[in-house]
Amino acid sequence: MKTFSYKPQPVRRTYIEKEGRKETRPPGIPAYEDRLVQGVIAEILNIIYEPKFYDFSYGFREGMSCHQAIKYLKGELMGKTSWVVDADIKGFFNNVDHEWMMKCLEHEIADKNLLRYIKRFLKAGIMEAGNFTETDKGVPQGGLCSPIMANVYLHYVIDM
Repeated sequence: MKTFSYKPQPVRRTYIEKEGRKETRPPGIPAYEDRLVQGVIAEILNIIYEPKFYDFSYGFREGMSCHQAIKYLKGELMGKTSWVVDADIKGFFNNVDHEWMMKCLEHEIADKNLLRYIKRFLKAGIMEAGNFTETDKGVPQGGLCSPIMANVYLHYVIDM
């Protein structure tokens, strides 16, 4: 009988300086076993969602780069406008709403076990300096499935 008892460990918090800024980025380093499972989840999510993403969505996608995004914008906007806004969603990865993330995933994923494991990764928590912190929001930067999950979330937010 299957028990579906696998539970990911909390990610280990570390801090990396942001280039050219005084701020730091707080990635979470998953345990080795969790990286393996996240890698499989990321592959599954990429197979499901990559064909659905918009052509103008460039972030964290294989074969897509900043240079390609700029080239696309030049082609689309040349002569049509005299300015472009560069925006960043401050703290995006740390503030993804878990409930909405799961609703986005449920649009295409019917497998309750896969959804259960994804939710466990979201709720696994953070270990920092020996202290455990629960996570009620956010997708840990540093996780292998975090970039695709961020793209799924943004895809549905843009589509609303």
